[in-house]
Amino acid sequence: MQTGVSVPILSYMKQLESQGVTDIEQLSDYLYQHYLNQVEQGLYSSNKYTLSGSNVQASVVSSNGNTTECILWCINHYLGLNRNQTVIDKVCKAVQEYGTGSGTSALSGGMSILHKQVELKLQRLMGKETVQLFPTGFTANLGCLSALPGKKDLIIFDRECHASIIDGVKLSGKKWVTFKHNNLHDLEQKLSKYKSEYQNIFVVVESAYSMSGDLAPLQGIVALKQKYKFLVYVDEAHTFGIYGENGAGYCSHLGIVEEIDFIAATLSKATASIGGFVATKSKYIPLLQWRANTYIFQACLTPGDAAAILASLEEIENNPYLIKLLHDKNQYMRHCLTNLGFDLGTSQSPIIPIFIPDVEKLQAFNKELFARGIFSVSVVYPAVKAHEGRIRFILSVAHSIEQIDTTVSVLHELALKYGVIKQELVAA
Repeated sequence: MQTGVSVPILSYMKQLESQGVTDIEQLSDYLYQHYLNQVEQGLYSSNKYTLSGSNVQASVVSSNGNTTECILWCINHYLGLNRNQTVIDKVCKAVQEYGTGSGTSALSGGMSILHKQVELKLQRLMGKETVQLFPTGFTANLGCLSALPGKKDLIIFDRECHASIIDGVKLSGKKWVTFKHNNLHDLEQKLSKYKSEYQNIFVVVESAYSMSGDLAPLQGIVALKQKYKFLVYVDEAHTFGIYGENGAGYCSHLGIVEEIDFIAATLSKATASIGGFVATKSKYIPLLQWRANTYIFQACLTPGDAAAILASLEEIENNPYLIKLLHDKNQYMRHCLTNLGFDLGTSQSPIIPIFIPDVEKLQAFNKELFARGIFSVSVVYPAVKAHEGRIRFILSVAHSIEQIDTTVSVLHELALKYGVIKQELVAA
């Protein structure tokens, strides 16, 4: 069987299964050989690792053992607080005082005063009655969306929602449908069709989408809510900490917090730690605590993680210029790229995708980009549609203007070489 090295592993696995290769031994043999081919060609990005951890500049080791000094564009630390000395000092102090781990779940005694402080600080920040803390952002969505819907409920979610949302919806065992990405007309059609068939309808979206970098039409969704009376669940993973007053998120930025029933987010991005939460009405918490297995059976995040969250939130509150600086750099980089003719889709957030539909061209482009000291990862089917391949550039406050200019310059050279942009567009 032919195994072109440009075909991603997951896509190749689907291809094998469609051809009747389902035996675990045979499937594994094919996939392992395909994996070795991709490693040999330098196309398997997860084999790369940094020598100094997450940073905007780092030495990256490839599968062949070579080390390349790179500007990193694949890390979600939007505000650079993972390298903030004040945050680091407070984490070190917390580890000395509270130890390294929580040891068990919240319901089994794993909660400490640090965890309660995180919940209370988030509760005040989010403007909701209460906050439920989870060990990760993934398990916040997984646990909440598997626990909240009742037997006679329907879930309608944007078809570009994150895997944690999709897995939670499927785990709930309840009826679900999707609507076209950011398409209010399609959402309303679904609401109109199903409104009389179900006891409750949950509409689930992300405020900013990680693969596209575009923002959800939340005000339009809230307007529909007045007509159709559904419950709204918004995942603010990529907007919490970088939109709204003190980083309260995109719902806060739009002034619609009261109209949103559940606001979830991760704490691994802007707040440079790990963990997740859902902010909601107090009456929903017992339901979540007793039905969300990811809360009941998963150990609490560590004291050091909790300290990092508290310290990061304090830094955001005390230094509002950080958020402004991030968005200023976002606008600057976007301006540079669009002026050169790059296709950034409908993205707006500090996630900047460059679309390259041809998979082979995309992977060759990204391989050469890495060789030139620019490290990000290509996003291909099935993570996105087959014709919507892209490279994402996740902007951080820590990226300097010089690093942005260097990256744009290299992108420009390679884009001309591979025909990603046309010379006449640049001249215009």
